[in-house]
Amino acid sequence: MSETPPRLHLRATGDLACFSRPEFAVERTSYPWITPSAARALFEAVLWKPRIRWEVREIRVLKPIRFTSFRRNEVGGVVPERWKESDPPRLTDDDRQQRTTTALTKVDYVIAADLRLNAAVSRDGADDNHAKYRDMFLRRLEKGQVFHRPYLGCREFAADVGPASGAEAACPISMDHGTMLYDFLFPVDYGDKGEHRVWRPKQKPRPLYFDAKLVDGVVQVPPRAEVLTALPERLRPQEELS
Repeated sequence: MSETPPRLHLRATGDLACFSRPEFAVERTSYPWITPSAARALFEAVLWKPRIRWEVREIRVLKPIRFTSFRRNEVGGVVPERWKESDPPRLTDDDRQQRTTTALTKVDYVIAADLRLNAAVSRDGADDNHAKYRDMFLRRLEKGQVFHRPYLGCREFAADVGPASGAEAACPISMDHGTMLYDFLFPVDYGDKGEHRVWRPKQKPRPLYFDAKLVDGVVQVPPRAEVLTALPERLRPQEELS
């Protein structure tokens, strides 16, 4: 019998946040609260390993939802996936564009996520279990240790993360937002190369969506397996559903 994944909590605050909605292609416009994919990235900033997978299940909005708009410079092009020495240098001054950003201001969230073991990756020693990674995450969160600076949607909008109990009082607001980005489906191959695991993307990520409702400041996020069942069977990663 498999272990029950532990549910862990994290609190994230920041002065600015922008979780871009895909229907606004040119001008950045944020969702009214953090998306599960951005919330997952906060957990991964504290602890990430090929063996574990974070599944966000609840988002608590602790402060009123407020927007602000401003203009900023952005680069219009993108860097090629495979950079070659023969490629010409990319100068930002030649490809600079000024765009409007509608972002959230003074955000405060408590996020709950289940810590799951990735069945596609082999066990890492005899003590490979949920408790091992749970304790690692809690220690790192308490000490403020991160692999990279957490951010809220855009890298320039830094986030402060810390411990949370999950019982913090949410802001008493309710909203039926409708379709919201859930996460991206990253089919990957965790092959072995000697003693080191190799992360190889199989194909481009596929966006997943869910019906988002804010009830008394709390968003209940469906399990990942439930969201995946909406995909055609040939596109579902069976190792995640096991």
